[in-house]
Amino acid sequence: MATVELRGIVIATILVSLFSSELHAQEAAGRDRYAGFGCANCHGERGEGASLGPGVATGALSLEEFTAYLRQPTGTMPAYPSDAISDEAVAEMYAYLMSDTPPSQFTGRVDVGAELYRNTGCYQCHSNEAQGGAQGPRLGPNPISFPRFTWYVRNPSGSMPTYTDSVMSDQDLADVYAFLEARAQPPEVSSIPLLAP
Repeated sequence: MATVELRGIVIATILVSLFSSELHAQEAAGRDRYAGFGCANCHGERGEGASLGPGVATGALSLEEFTAYLRQPTGTMPAYPSDAISDEAVAEMYAYLMSDTPPSQFTGRVDVGAELYRNTGCYQCHSNEAQGGAQGPRLGPNPISFPRFTWYVRNPSGSMPTYTDSVMSDQDLADVYAFLEARAQPPEVSSIPLLAP
């Protein structure tokens, strides 16, 4: 029995090692492609962001979203169709960028976030309690993930203005996000007498 267990452990170790080697090879290929296509010129060596382009190593986008944005970007970034960068190359770059995405180092403060939410004008489109309105969608409670939230605030679409880090720092965004997370759940429709069936 011990021999069977030992054999299983050895096989599992080999499989993990092979998978790990394949993953490292994909990341290395992604690093080379990322540098080769000149992405680092705008987005920084590790995708951390630079003066010309936002951070792309935040973990905010899935591979599918990352690929879609690469194919049809907004702003001044050129489009990269599949004949310019293959789906395989995109997946390798994505693996490289996500290989050591650091967790958020900011702790949000609800009271500061509430003040920032009002002072920066978020309430004008998203309403006082982030419940959404005619000009902007609902943001809380249960907001999208923090990396995705940060990415969108830095790279909005539609009529929303861009909030660069000189306007709102990453700490500011963490504070606003804490405010959004703290919003109360709305009551059930059936509990509101005027709306009850």
